[in-house]
Amino acid sequence: MSRLKADLLLLLAALIWGLAFIAQKYAMNNLGPCTYIAVRFCMSAFLVLPFALRERARPKAPVFENKKDLWLICAAFSGSVIVQQIGIGMTTVTNAGFLTGLYVVFVPVICAVFYRQKLSKWIFPAALLSITGVWMLSGGRLDGFSAGDALIFACAIGFALQVALAGKIMAETKAPFTLSFLQYAAVTITAVAGAIVFEHPTLAGIRAAVWPILYGGIMSGGIAYTLQIVCQQYTPASDSAIILGSESVFAAIAGAALLGERLTPLEYGGCALIALAIVTTEIMPLLFERKRKT
Repeated sequence: MSRLKADLLLLLAALIWGLAFIAQKYAMNNLGPCTYIAVRFCMSAFLVLPFALRERARPKAPVFENKKDLWLICAAFSGSVIVQQIGIGMTTVTNAGFLTGLYVVFVPVICAVFYRQKLSKWIFPAALLSITGVWMLSGGRLDGFSAGDALIFACAIGFALQVALAGKIMAETKAPFTLSFLQYAAVTITAVAGAIVFEHPTLAGIRAAVWPILYGGIMSGGIAYTLQIVCQQYTPASDSAIILGSESVFAAIAGAALLGERLTPLEYGGCALIALAIVTTEIMPLLFERKRKT
């Protein structure tokens, strides 16, 4: 796969994820967050299972040498997906999209902690921009930052860990479908346990949310998350992070077009600062490195 094709497929994944916030919001009208996640990712797991089995049947079947990273990525993915779904039910699609996009800022920090990579000097102004943007997005007051926003902010850290680990694991083991299946299976098992303990799933509720489930299971889970894992083998981390971060923009557009969500000028400014933080983290180091080499 060429780098250009990988970048375009990552952009498609970002678009799918941006629209998925609408499906996730609607699903909460009929299902608890854990029930929705369980049904959705069970479907995703079955979709990628044939491809994972095909990988395992190769003459040199891929082996995950670092089991600790495998457990960690499954835990990070499961926790982030469930926490995000709970948060979406408590905030707007626009806020959820932009706050989730902060994971792009957290990725280099996590890489520095886990892989001892040197932090770019641009991460510090980007962090300041992000914090300011979150404050403006909350309406310029501390009580405007809702519990749902806090949960989305927390899941952004988990998604950053998942993205960082996915790049590392794919560099060591070329088994994208197997890794995708393991993540989907892990989040399904976790969500089933949560639904049994905290919720009361019904077939009527599942039938009422069939379209959000289908979109989340097939498009967002089966296709977009798998595209992310596959394409991270062919495009640099800087490219993949900034492209995937565009899901926040797609979520805001979808929220305005389909749900009629509107932001104040201050909140629009907060969104702009968060987007600028994402761009600063990924683009500025590349521009200055190119200038230095020139």
